[in-house]
Amino acid sequence: MTYDPRLVPVAPTQGAPRSISLTPFWIGSAPDSALPLQLPGVAPRHVALMEREDGFYLAPVANVYPAPLLNGRSVSGPTRMQNGDVIQVVPGVVWRLETGEPLQAAEEEAADDDAFVPVAGRSGKKKKKRNSRRSAGGRGRAIVVWGAVLALVALLVVAGVVVYRGATSESQVTPLSDNDAALFDSLLLVSYDHMERGSTLLDLGLSDQALQEFARSTNVIETSRLRDNPWVKPRIAALAATVGEIYRTRSINVPAQYRNAKATVSTAAALKAQLSAADFATRFLAVQTRFSSQYHRQVVVTGRDHAEHLSLYGKGGAIDMRVNDLSREQVQWIVANCRAAGIRVKDFSTDSVLQAQIQSAIKAGLADRAGTGVHLHVDRFADRKDRYTVS
Repeated sequence: MTYDPRLVPVAPTQGAPRSISLTPFWIGSAPDSALPLQLPGVAPRHVALMEREDGFYLAPVANVYPAPLLNGRSVSGPTRMQNGDVIQVVPGVVWRLETGEPLQAAEEEAADDDAFVPVAGRSGKKKKKRNSRRSAGGRGRAIVVWGAVLALVALLVVAGVVVYRGATSESQVTPLSDNDAALFDSLLLVSYDHMERGSTLLDLGLSDQALQEFARSTNVIETSRLRDNPWVKPRIAALAATVGEIYRTRSINVPAQYRNAKATVSTAAALKAQLSAADFATRFLAVQTRFSSQYHRQVVVTGRDHAEHLSLYGKGGAIDMRVNDLSREQVQWIVANCRAAGIRVKDFSTDSVLQAQIQSAIKAGLADRAGTGVHLHVDRFADRKDRYTVS
């Protein structure tokens, strides 16, 4: 039987039912959300519904506020859902999950020695209970036998773990299907977006906001249906390890959740860049040379091969320019010439939220943490676009 799972609005929430035709099914204020909600308090990626083999799960974005409620209770991590469960995204916005499946009868508890056991020729009768009394010798033999069985099972488990680890090594993991690869590609772009923004916020001394962005960076993949894929899992770990390195390179205490994260693969290889690192370096050098000739000054590069650069773009794959003494004309010249050279430009200084936080730092007398008037990032992913990419 084919079911049509959907979300149905619960009064006073208005709107038409939404079919859950893809997973993760994102609810948020972002225009590309499966259920877009342009309402106060709703984050761009607020909460997701994920379909797994054992049913639907509600997975909020880490540290999102207000936290969604499932049947009136706050949810902070992936939580299994049942047919008819009610989700409150934010106060006043309520939806009910309808899977279309019939109600399932509760499973019976494990049967004891008196449980019904069909026996050939005696259908409908109970199996006779064994006499629980045993001789001391019988008990001793039983202990020896069970001890041997348990030892054998333990050996098999250890052998199984070794075989599994060998079978799931990176070289032997089955690559993603075309559809899953496209999904992972799109999720990784969002993850990179949060990672870079978190790094910028950390440089401004805004540790709480930075930690939220880093959590979103890993959470966007951890809440997807690909989270348990053996090819994807080490890449989630690599993202977490990158966050740890970002803190270490800045001599800041690493948050507990990232302290022991280790990378066994490079996330930079997951996305195919249009330019090689060498091509990128050659083209950017040409832009620098033309700028120097025209304006009689150098393009100041304030950062290269940071931890996030190495992880996300590879060595020599990205550059930061955070300067405050360029004229508007000079900034526009750099952007235009980088784009003409096939180099992607991301302008983080256009982020209104980031600008508000910079102004707060200035008012608090922390001008050294307020960054600069311009925060440009250029990299070799010329064919990629996110919300900061200059088009």
